[in-house]
Amino acid sequence: MLSAAITAVAGAQQKAKECEVDEGKPSEVARAVFSLQVAQTAKPEDAAKNLRSAIGSLEKADKSKNPVGQSFELGKTYVMWLAQPNMPVVTTRGAVGFTQNATQPLDLVVAIDSAFGVVEKAMPECVGQTNAWRAQKGWVTMINSAIAQLNAEHADSAELLAKRSLVLNPNAPYGYMVLGNLAQKKSQPRQAIDYFKQTVDKSGTDTTYGDLKRQTLLAAANLAADAAESATGPEKAAYLSDAKWGYETLAQDAKAGNFADAARSGLARLASASGDTAAVRATYAQQLSNPSAYGFQQLLNAGVTAARTKQVADATTFFEAAYKKNPYHRDVLYNLAIMYLNGDRYSKVVPVVRELVAVDPSNGENYRLFTIAYANEQKGFNEKIKSYNALAKKAKLPKSIKAYEDSARFYFDSAKGVADSALKYNNIAEAFPVKLTFNEFSSQEDKSTLGGSIMNNTGQSQTYTVKVDFLDVTGKVVTSQTATVGPVAAGSSGRFTVTGTGAGIAAFRYAPLVDVATIKPKS
Repeated sequence: MLSAAITAVAGAQQKAKECEVDEGKPSEVARAVFSLQVAQTAKPEDAAKNLRSAIGSLEKADKSKNPVGQSFELGKTYVMWLAQPNMPVVTTRGAVGFTQNATQPLDLVVAIDSAFGVVEKAMPECVGQTNAWRAQKGWVTMINSAIAQLNAEHADSAELLAKRSLVLNPNAPYGYMVLGNLAQKKSQPRQAIDYFKQTVDKSGTDTTYGDLKRQTLLAAANLAADAAESATGPEKAAYLSDAKWGYETLAQDAKAGNFADAARSGLARLASASGDTAAVRATYAQQLSNPSAYGFQQLLNAGVTAARTKQVADATTFFEAAYKKNPYHRDVLYNLAIMYLNGDRYSKVVPVVRELVAVDPSNGENYRLFTIAYANEQKGFNEKIKSYNALAKKAKLPKSIKAYEDSARFYFDSAKGVADSALKYNNIAEAFPVKLTFNEFSSQEDKSTLGGSIMNNTGQSQTYTVKVDFLDVTGKVVTSQTATVGPVAAGSSGRFTVTGTGAGIAAFRYAPLVDVATIKPKS
């Protein structure tokens, strides 16, 4: 969900140099300036009187004298009108103070753009000042409404408001961001990427827009990389170029933090798609040389990158290092178990999966990892049984024969034990009556949000209670939250979100939704 908490940025704008609009003549302009100064600190009803007075003064002015100054004051007056309580965007000329053509409609958005356009054309050095006025309360309200409509899935309203906001303030990035997201929702990647590029361009180097710029770069790059997978020819090349631009820009940003990590993963993805394994490994070479020097999320991201390109040893190194920093994190436990499986290190899988199901106990796929590990251990034991039986047949001395046969029996018992375990956990995985999965675990300052869904695999409607403990890196409970999901119809899923507040949240666990001991094999 996009944030709808944009505030006026006029005070943060850098004042343009050498912008010297004459606001002292003719005398009607000077009187309008005074009226605006009074209106800025007056109560709404008194402000309206002074705004009408400013319009009245400007209406009387000789239009051939100082048209830039007149337009500047007129634009500011319209902006202040738009900020007045209950002021409609489209009103009448008479409502704002004109006496001529008083009943004629007046679109304040168009009027503001027209007035400041005169100033900007005649004095380009004043764009900084007009931008500051364009970005006042009327625009803030409009773009926040556009974002709210986007989040509410009201696409037509969001598009209308975003485009109107760009008339009012064409040099701000937010309108393009909304249009980009709308195009993405409509599965129009080319249009979305172009809007995202405009978002980045309008963000410039202004630190006010730093996070927005980085989010947009990553969104554009990811979208382009996705689109490239199904495109061909020149279209594919264009998408790949856009993806590379976004990822490389972020990767080179010293302040990008996790965005830079994600960008390096993206570059690795592009390199992997082209079959360039060396380029993939180059994206995480520094982390691999000294994993302990990097943070948990950086190590987790690097591990995922290596795993996607089947660099099992590298991925295992990263996930082991990440585990040392945050041993209760569900994703690192799952990924580490997978890498141990892929690396044929089956004896290491089972302890990790036990830790995994301790924090994520109601997903049958986790128990399937037990099945795979035990089944492969059984294969290893069977090979040993075969080997010792062969040695026993070749041995001459009774003592040697007995030793080999004893070893074979030992591994036979071991093979039977793991075979029983493999069958047990396979039955659990296959018959699990519910499946809980996660699609979000994010933290911002002292607040963490966990989101996911519950699939009801039973034959009747169910209501579930999800009891979540938010943990620090030592496994200590920071806070706990509960969510009720349902009723969830048979064969359907229900979503949930819980938010924990407290310092140091790094992982989570939840109470089992079902006792695995009660799960019966499918008939």
